[in-house]
Amino acid sequence: MSDHFDEFSKSLAEKSVPRRQSLRLLCAAIAGALLALFEAGLAAHAQAPPDTTIPRVPDPPLASDLTNLPGDLRAVEAPGPPNLNEFIKDPVMALALGKALFWDMQVGSDRIQACASCHFRAGADPRSKNQVDRGAESVFPGPNVQLEAFDFPLTRLADPDVRGALDPSTDSSDVVSSQGIHHPGSELDPDGFFIGSVNTRRVEPRNTPSVINAVFNHRQFWDGRAENVFNGVNHLGERDPDARVFRADDPQKPVEVRVELVDSSLASQAVAPIVSDREMAAPGRTRLDVGRELTRLNLERGKRVARLRPLGKQLVSRSDSALGPMSRSPNNGLIFSRYDEMIQAAFHEKWWNSPKLIRVNSDGTKTVIKRGKGVHDDDLGANDYALVQYNFSLFFGLSVQLYESTLVSDDTPWDRFRRAHPTATDPALNPWTNEDPDHISRLALFGAHLFNDRTRGPTNIRCSNCHEQNELTDASVRRIVSLGDMRNRDGNVIDRGFNNIGVRPTLNDLGVGASDAFGPLSFTRSLFPGLPPAEFGVPPAAVTKGFGVEGAFKIPSLRNVALTAPYFHNGDVLTLRQVVEFYSRGGNVFPVLALDGTVIEPLGVPSLNSDEIDAVVAFLEALTDERVLYRRAPFDHPQIFVPNGHPGGSKSTTDANKDGLADDIMIEIPAVGADGGPPLPGFLEGVFGP
Repeated sequence: MSDHFDEFSKSLAEKSVPRRQSLRLLCAAIAGALLALFEAGLAAHAQAPPDTTIPRVPDPPLASDLTNLPGDLRAVEAPGPPNLNEFIKDPVMALALGKALFWDMQVGSDRIQACASCHFRAGADPRSKNQVDRGAESVFPGPNVQLEAFDFPLTRLADPDVRGALDPSTDSSDVVSSQGIHHPGSELDPDGFFIGSVNTRRVEPRNTPSVINAVFNHRQFWDGRAENVFNGVNHLGERDPDARVFRADDPQKPVEVRVELVDSSLASQAVAPIVSDREMAAPGRTRLDVGRELTRLNLERGKRVARLRPLGKQLVSRSDSALGPMSRSPNNGLIFSRYDEMIQAAFHEKWWNSPKLIRVNSDGTKTVIKRGKGVHDDDLGANDYALVQYNFSLFFGLSVQLYESTLVSDDTPWDRFRRAHPTATDPALNPWTNEDPDHISRLALFGAHLFNDRTRGPTNIRCSNCHEQNELTDASVRRIVSLGDMRNRDGNVIDRGFNNIGVRPTLNDLGVGASDAFGPLSFTRSLFPGLPPAEFGVPPAAVTKGFGVEGAFKIPSLRNVALTAPYFHNGDVLTLRQVVEFYSRGGNVFPVLALDGTVIEPLGVPSLNSDEIDAVVAFLEALTDERVLYRRAPFDHPQIFVPNGHPGGSKSTTDANKDGLADDIMIEIPAVGADGGPPLPGFLEGVFGP
């Protein structure tokens, strides 16, 4: 027991934590000591035996439930734009281009931060040091903290089993997310990511969602701001009326055109982080800057240096499922010397081939000009761009989308079970009579039926009413195309696939209920900018409560969820059991209110017992595709080095070269080919643990 209190004392001494955090650490030390005393006994009861039966599940299951039992993902075609061949001439090369761009550390302004830096394990991020974006009510003393198990859940209730009252002494509005780029060392970070006079890496404001199976989402990001329609320029889709690229049907006469590719939210999402100064971009970086950086010689101190070879800082396995034939292993990078070579091989000429230049004028207008004789791409004026540079966001978005569209985990134990038993009338779906189901445990089958409880009532579980169908989300393209992008949820008008479930008070983060320079993110508030309608839905039903979009976040798919801790949009909880306990008590916050006091319909309170929680967790664990866990094709990848916080802690760090930027602790994630490799450590595990 003394070890826990020694750790408590050490934590206080190292972190100089405030009294609120001291209380939290003391509670954690006591809890840890008690757990240590009873560890052997608790281990025996950590999970119900696999032959446990769950009386709450009807025998036989309701026919109406069986028709909605989640199915095999392989039975669902991944959505995508029907006019993709208007842009891409070689899909195999375009996919390879997208995978290279996704994993390439050179894409970030610092030549370290790649898209994959936040999505390298099961499509998500297992790092746990310098991964906190501190909220107004923070329990952490500063950036660069090392998270530990006792920090979770972030939301602390006065009574852990009863929603509603937050504990003011230990509750936290912090977010566990992903570290991105440093703010430049020429000034202290205005967002507070610094220790002394040294800037640490910034941390994003929401927990990193997995890119695996994201192709099925109608919109991307927790707040849905990456639109379903890709405009070739940014994440805003049709909301940005000025988004244009150039097309050169006649190479001598490129013309400005509008691009609209439906079911391309992955492309919309891909082009946002590369210009975000929290994620991958130096302040002020534009999409045109990215295009210029990745398709030309760079100038450093007046001297030309080598072009940025694709993946030039990283090894690529010769057996990589997409990049293997292009690998230079044992040397770094691909056989292509620069990215525009891959673009030219992947995309039709009209999108990249023109001798003319595009000049961006100070008022934002564009002028097509003649390139001066002998003027190389390296010598272009500051506002002049070759066509391949100007349209780079189009190439980046579509190629990354094509790559991410292959990241579909449709071979989980649950998929295999449903593949063998696809019909709702199959007796094998009944856990009371099927005592030894193939591919999954009997406990997981009971859990699937608890999860699939469809009956509307205050004590019903109803997970699958939001985590719908084979995709396990109501935010899927298939759901929204068939049912519409808005719905009436118990008297609230909301965006389909986005719910405020009371993880945090609404004011902490408005989610899809927020607005940007182009207006509301919510389809609901865009359609009804004033008062809500009296009736809405099919069939029409009374809108008795009003708008329910504020504080609502996208409903994620639950596939591979056992690999993607921590959970919820803010990384609030650590384990799947804590997730299910959250739903068992009906959330954290009660009542759930919009900013104007409108009541947002809360979750029900099913009050699950321990065996029932074990069963739901067993079902969720059956959603893990082993190919994801072992990084087998298509989930194999190049080598990458990821920052894992900085030396020291929140009180001090190092800056060896005196550039004003905290030194990085870099972790190598080795390249794996199509046959995969050993599982990477998860959150708070191995090299990513305390």
